[in-house]
Amino acid sequence: MGLSVKMLRAAIDFVREQRGTIVEGYPVEPIKEDMPAVFAWTGVASAFLKAGFRECARRSATRPIMRCLIPKKRTRHRSEA
Repeated sequence: MGLSVKMLRAAIDFVREQRGTIVEGYPVEPIKEDMPAVFAWTGVASAFLKAGFRECARRSATRPIMRCLIPKKRTRHRSEA
């Protein structure tokens, strides 16, 4: 697992701890293998997929919008305890 995937998973964990339910990112999906690193500073789509994100929209061929939905923890009611 690469560093990008670890960082994305850490972001998901942080949002979960803060009771957030959505993490969204805007990576690039290179068309050519020789894309300069400066154009990939927002991350690459393959790392987002490995971290558990799914593509939810695409406004251009190289810019997917990736989203990770975090399920809310179900709280127990007193009657269930």
